[in-house]
Amino acid sequence: MASSSLIDHFLLADDQSQTSDGVYGSMEIARSIETIDGNGIEPYETTICERLINELVSYSLHNTGSVNEVPSSPPAAPHSDLATTTQTASSAIKRFAKWFAPAPLADLLDAALLAATSSQSSTVLYATLNLIDTVATYTFIHPDSLRPVAKFLSQAYYNTYRRNRTQKVAFKARDVTLAILKSHLGPQLDDALCDAMGGNLQQKEGFATTAGALRLLSKRLRFDEPDLPPVDLVEVLHRIRFLAATTLADQHIMEHILHFLTRIFKDDKYIPQIQQDACWDYILDILLASCNASVGSTTSELFERLALHLSSIEPRLQLRLAWMYVQMGRPLHQTLSYELRTSFCKPPEDEQEWNMKHRDMVKLCVNAPYLDDVRALVNRSVLMHQLQSSSEHPAVSAIARNFVSHIADPDTIPAAKALLVKALVDMFTSSAMTPDTREATQPLFDALCTASGLTTEAATFLFRIRADVKGHIFISPEDTEHRFLGIVETTPDLSKWLHVITAVLRNGAASWEVYDIFLHETKRLLANHTMFHEQLPCVRQLQEVVTDKIKHGGLVEPPLYTGLTKAYVVAELVQILAASMSYHRKLTKDEITDIVATFNSTAGQQDYIVSIECIHALTICCYEVPDIMSRYMDDVVDKMSRMVTRRYLAIHVLQFLAGLSRLPDLCSGLHETDYKKIFAVCYSYLQSTRGESTVAERKRTPTSEQSSATQRNEEALPEYVYALAYHVVTFWYMTLRRDHREALKPYITSCLTYEVDGEEAIEDQGMVTVDLMDRVDADDGSPDCQEDEVFTSLDGRLIQRHRLVGMLLVSTKTSLRTGRTLVTVRRPSGTSQRLLQQGKASVTVEDDSNYLTVLPDDILGNTYGTITIPKPSSSLGSLEILTLPEDDAVRRAIESLDRTSALDSHKAGVVYIGESQITDHRIFRNIAGSPDYREFLNDLGDLETLKGATFNTQGLDRANDTDGEHTMVWHNDVTEMVFHIVTLMPNSPNDNENTARKKRHIGNDHVNIIFNNSGRAHDYNTLYNLFPGQLTYVYIVITPSARTTFVQTRTENLTTDKTDRFYSVRVVTRPDYPNISSAADEKVVSGASLAGMVRNLALNECIMSLMWTRRDEKAEYPSSWRSRLHQLRRLGERYRKSC
Repeated sequence: MASSSLIDHFLLADDQSQTSDGVYGSMEIARSIETIDGNGIEPYETTICERLINELVSYSLHNTGSVNEVPSSPPAAPHSDLATTTQTASSAIKRFAKWFAPAPLADLLDAALLAATSSQSSTVLYATLNLIDTVATYTFIHPDSLRPVAKFLSQAYYNTYRRNRTQKVAFKARDVTLAILKSHLGPQLDDALCDAMGGNLQQKEGFATTAGALRLLSKRLRFDEPDLPPVDLVEVLHRIRFLAATTLADQHIMEHILHFLTRIFKDDKYIPQIQQDACWDYILDILLASCNASVGSTTSELFERLALHLSSIEPRLQLRLAWMYVQMGRPLHQTLSYELRTSFCKPPEDEQEWNMKHRDMVKLCVNAPYLDDVRALVNRSVLMHQLQSSSEHPAVSAIARNFVSHIADPDTIPAAKALLVKALVDMFTSSAMTPDTREATQPLFDALCTASGLTTEAATFLFRIRADVKGHIFISPEDTEHRFLGIVETTPDLSKWLHVITAVLRNGAASWEVYDIFLHETKRLLANHTMFHEQLPCVRQLQEVVTDKIKHGGLVEPPLYTGLTKAYVVAELVQILAASMSYHRKLTKDEITDIVATFNSTAGQQDYIVSIECIHALTICCYEVPDIMSRYMDDVVDKMSRMVTRRYLAIHVLQFLAGLSRLPDLCSGLHETDYKKIFAVCYSYLQSTRGESTVAERKRTPTSEQSSATQRNEEALPEYVYALAYHVVTFWYMTLRRDHREALKPYITSCLTYEVDGEEAIEDQGMVTVDLMDRVDADDGSPDCQEDEVFTSLDGRLIQRHRLVGMLLVSTKTSLRTGRTLVTVRRPSGTSQRLLQQGKASVTVEDDSNYLTVLPDDILGNTYGTITIPKPSSSLGSLEILTLPEDDAVRRAIESLDRTSALDSHKAGVVYIGESQITDHRIFRNIAGSPDYREFLNDLGDLETLKGATFNTQGLDRANDTDGEHTMVWHNDVTEMVFHIVTLMPNSPNDNENTARKKRHIGNDHVNIIFNNSGRAHDYNTLYNLFPGQLTYVYIVITPSARTTFVQTRTENLTTDKTDRFYSVRVVTRPDYPNISSAADEKVVSGASLAGMVRNLALNECIMSLMWTRRDEKAEYPSSWRSRLHQLRRLGERYRKSC
């Protein structure tokens, strides 16, 4: 076709494509273009570009809603397809590129980009990307259009790369970007992509542009093609730094930024450029922004990549990078850790610098990976504190405050808190051991006081602070330490510590574990009287708080995971209040009475654990404040009588009553009704142990002479209750006045008898108890007479007779010449003698009408006298009086009975441990002990000679003094206790022989008393390792509440009255042995009460240990009275059968 005809054809097609409203259609243009072979188009090039521009602009106006705007050129048809129009433009440019002028072409491209930007169609996006590619390939992109192109490429890529169905568009955007980068416009496109980042990220368009630009830059770094121009990292990183600084709140953008940085670090070729262009500052700024934005997963890979290039980072920036690692919770590389620790090496100049450094430390304290670094930093702080003159240190207060603030921070991990507390402890110890450092010591001590309510470590350390006998403060050793840290040279003001204790007990602590330490340790601290010498108001305040908590509640509840209840808290508070009772000499009577009333009112009202602790506290009060207790005793006895129905309280009530009976001064104000309540308690417990399953198994004695015994199989603890109840009856009956005995004896006897199968019966132990009452009542107060004191050669011939009357063996030795008769009555509870010359010898109070004559021929007893005997119907009497023959068998039987002591004999070892003694050889070498120890021994019993001793020495040699010349013995009318005292035993030259000989006694004692002046705490295991013995169940440990050195025990104690010396007493037992002692938890008593309390504790444990030892032997409590009863029975049975 000729040129003119081609033009006409195009114009004709152009005219035909017009519509009635003057709008041109791109479809017609496209069809016209398809029929042209490319020749002779020059005159119409401008018209085609303008029509395409108008068409694209119309889509923009339609999509934006600006339909009323009329373009200067005829508008395009709104129903035309945008993708088709854009593709038509690409085809026109591809075939007629040489006729498209730069300016119109730029307008065309801008119009296409504008129209496509508002479209959601992937077809439109793809067509527009193809248009950009066509323009860049067949013509060139105008520099003014490069920024819109970069923006569109970014948006298109971001909006399509995440979905599979639009991946083709994303690949096209990437390819177009790479194509332009390979062109002469490559550097400008980098700049355009950088400029595209930013804007209003709250809008979808701005966010997509920024995110897409970052993704395209990352892709640009990924492709390593030789024709790609090098990227200008300085400019890119500069722009990204600015973007990161202004988009802190948008984590998604930060994710793309970090993805870009990760892409950089994946290729080592970029590291030299970063180093050469000093871009590490930019990168760290970007990282800092990402840290503040709390970006998640992408940072892990980034920091891992970055760690490979730490050597390339300038040293001046590594400390900054280290803190970024910390802020992101990333493990520190060795290089960064070194930089971090080195930064703390330089001593801060002032408090402000300390504050700045230690504010940074909080970043380390909240993450587990930095424990080693925290440890190194706090150790450096401690070292710098120690190397400088502490009293002149300007920033001690700042250190203390900052450490405490980190400890109080809930985000600080427990291990870091422990390290900070240790640092405070070390600095405090260093200052305290240095003279004249009060200004440095007090802030550290106050900081520890604050931290004590927050961490267990601080609380544990402060509870180790004690005062010695002179009031000097020291720090007691931990269990793993073997020596004291020394006397504190600079004593801080302790008042804050005491106020903290009160506040924690009132309001609780940061955690249950901390509160539990205060509950457990406060009572031990209160034992240290010299520490509270000038703090009596604090003690009073503490008593008020504890008393209020016990009475009115408001307690801290233990967490469920502990398995504890409120009763545990109340029980601990009762123990604290009991420990504070040791300050009674400085309290008013009203204050003491209020505390005693608190114990008494609380007992029986709450859980049995609380009641037990209240009973134990009242026991201590009996020793410490007998004057108050004597006036309050009727209320106490009434409360004990009302607790008989409470489960688990039997042993503790009976132990309290048994101990009370040995303190006669306390019972002086009791009335007959009070005594009756005590015996009613015993009766109740005896009834409970006489359960239907055990009545037939326990030995019983009918009121007739018949008796029977069967096998028993009861647990040790019920049997202990049984034995203890009889002990209480015995001890209390002996404390009664004669008028009270006469009134109460029938009631007591009724308590000891019971019915079995309609027949009245009494147990063997009940029978010997009745025998004791009869013996005590029949005692006229005259001393016993010995045969060599009664008879002389002037008495002439002596006639001796032995007659068995029920359970009494009555022996008479009569002078026919003078009529003098020595009456010896051997009975289960003891032996008594009376000198009779005519008249009547009363050996019983049951009935004066029942008697026997001294000589059978003296029918009325007018010549030689009579002897009263129990009535036949009583448990002690008999219808038959059995006269025993004068033969060797009877003599041997009587001698055997005489050798069986009427006293229940017990034994306990006593060991003194001197200062710093930790081996058995050194301990068993002690031959004296401290003055207060010797005073304790004197109060423990009477000094008795061993050689030729007639009492039961419990294995001590009584012939050659191999175990010493003397020992201490305590006894009353029914019980005897012999003490195996190591310091009274002579030493052997050889250590092994000496230790073995003394251990022979100590190791076989069920109970050992340890006077511990070593300065260290001892539990059962440590003591057992020193004094091993298979039979040792119990150690009663006595520890002076104020530490005393070897010299101080021989100086200070000599000038201090024993009422002002205090001791902690604690009973520790073998793991399989039930610790039911009132001193199972540490108790505080004065030196005046020490021996009496320890003796009663030892006696109770001796009885209990005997029951425990024989728990599998089906045997009753080994009573000497019952043993004598059985011998008398056998004697009667033997000769009754022979008769």
